[in-house]
Order: sequence, then C-alpha cells, then structure tokens
Amino acid sequence: MTDLGSLAPNYGAGVGPAYLSGQDSWYSGGQATILMVDSQYSGPLLVRTFQLGGNGKSTVTLADFPSPDLIKQEHRVAVVPALHTTGGGLYLGAVAPTSFWRAWYGLLSTDSRGCFGLQVDGDVFTEFILFVVNPGTSPGG
Repeated sequence: MTDLGSLAPNYGAGVGPAYLSGQDSWYSGGQATILMVDSQYSGPLLVRTFQLGGNGKSTVTLADFPSPDLIKQEHRVAVVPALHTTGGGLYLGAVAPTSFWRAWYGLLSTDSRGCFGLQVDGDVFTEFILFVVNPGTSPGG
C-alpha cells in the first residue's frame, strides 16, 4: 500500500502513477474499487486484468459503478469515465495537465478466489498492480 497523502482515499496499491484503491482486501463477490491516477501523469491509460497462476480461466471484471449519484466527489480528485475494451479492460483518455488527480470509480469482481493483477500501460511506462482475492462476499465493517 502507498500513502497518497491528503487525497481521499489516501491509500492505494501500486507504485504509481496508477493505484488500485477503495479496499484493502478483496472478495470475489465484488466490491467498489477506485483507480487513482497521480496528477503528474495526464496521458492515456490502458488497464488490463490477469490471473497469476491457477488454471488461467478465472476472470476479473471491472464494471462501471451502477449509479453516478453514489460517487462522492473528493477534494483535488476529478472523477473520470473509462471506455471498456473488448478484452475486459479499461481505457482512460488523456486529460489536460492539472493539479487534480483522476479517479475511475467502479466495481471489481472475480469468478474465483486467487491472485490477480492489473497491467496499467501509459505513454512511457507499464505498471503491474497485484492483489489477492478471497472467496465470497466482503464481511463488511
């Protein structure tokens, strides 16, 4: 986990400029997720999912949040839409340089437990964000 400073949420998995946030543990039944993008990077992003190990047949689903009304606009964070790719990934277009971070709000679910990841490709970098998914639904809290 990385401390994202005074942003909300102020934590994320990854080395940057993209971070997986919204939860600190994941469950296959699906949970709200936030893809945070540092304000220092304004270029496009291609986000693809993958499974580590296993039989390679499990999938990760990234879906848009069911209602835009449920998204809370945070200070210094601009919520942005994403296009869904044919392979189940996301494409976030480039934006004009600004001091605001970008955030895509959605739902992350898998069809099984296991180790999964996001491959995030930008103009001049590739980042891998790995996470473990537990079986079932989140116990809440």
